[in-house]
Parts: sequence; C-alpha cells; structure tokens
Amino acid sequence: MENERFKSTTAVLVAVVTVLGAIVACMATSAASSAANADFEGLNAAIRAQKNEIINEIIAFEHYDAFTSYTRYLELGNLLYDPNADDETSRANGVIQREVWGVASGISSYFFQPRYVTADGVYDLERELNEAFTQDAQNEDLNSDPYFKESDRMHKRSSFLTADMIVLAVSFWFLQLAQVTEKNIKYLWVIVGILLGLAGVMGLMIGRLLI
Repeated sequence: MENERFKSTTAVLVAVVTVLGAIVACMATSAASSAANADFEGLNAAIRAQKNEIINEIIAFEHYDAFTSYTRYLELGNLLYDPNADDETSRANGVIQREVWGVASGISSYFFQPRYVTADGVYDLERELNEAFTQDAQNEDLNSDPYFKESDRMHKRSSFLTADMIVLAVSFWFLQLAQVTEKNIKYLWVIVGILLGLAGVMGLMIGRLLI
C-alpha cells in the first residue's frame, strides 16, 4: 500500500516536472525568437543610419565644393578691382566683376546654405552633417543600440532557461528512477529529484523576472 502511494506521488511529481520543463522550453524558445527579432531590427537601424550617413556626406561635400567655387569667384571679383587702372579698363573690369560676383551670388543661393558659413568665412561641414543626421533621426529609427541591448538580454535569458531546462530534465530522470526502484534508495532519488525540481522552479522565476 505504501509502495503504491509512493509511486502515485512520484508519478504526480514527474507530471509536474514535465509540465515545468515544457513551460521553460517554451519560454526559452520565445526568448530566442525575441533575440533574433531584436537583432534583425538592430541591423536594419544600423543599415539605415549608415545609408543616411553616406548620402548626407555626399550631399554635404557637394555643398562644400560649391562653396569653394563661390569663394573662388568672389575672390576673382575682388582681384578685378584696380584703383590704378584707367577709366576704360575700370569699366571693362567692372563688367566682368559684376558677372563674376553674379555667378558667386547664384552659387550661394542655389548650391549651398550660407548659414553654414562661419563668421571667419569657413564652411562648417560638421554642423551640416550633424543637422542632417538629426533630421533623419526624426524621420526614421536610426538608433540600433537599444535593439542590440535587448537582443543581448534575450540571448542571456534563452541560455539561462535552456540550462534550467536541463536541471528539470535531470530532476525528471531522478524521479523516474525513484519510481522504478524498489529499494530504500528510492527515497534519496525522490529527494534529489524534488530538490532539482525546486531549483528548476527558482530558475524559471529568475529567468522570467530578473533577466
């Protein structure tokens, strides 16, 4: 009678450990899937950021090249002024000077933003790149760090729960061993199985709540 009651109790414990193992396996799989999704989103954000950075650099350097041309035409116009020239030469130089300065004005109006030119006449390329990236970040998600941090966390959870699943599997093995053993050592096996099962429950809680 006592042996039958022991086997029944052990069978219940085996069933409980089996259910716990299934729950942990499901959680580990879900964590691994979440980690993969986070990796994918992080890579997408990193690719978008890199793509926008390349495009912004191309555009910014085009603007910088236009500013260089603007400076060259502006300086050329200044060089055309000769206070010692005669009237005819001054008039001819004045015509060319106005044309050159007109080209410089057109370049500054259409091919770069004058607001990026500093007070000492230097083109602030870094400011334009920073503003372009800030604008892109408002329109798209370019920050990959949160996704990769979440991925690391989910990978840790998945690994921890996988280890916990092994603990529950060993608990299952000891409980099964206790169930088929007729000698008194079966009580030791069932105690070991219960302790491992409790460790598995604790691992499940840690994996779910703390990792």
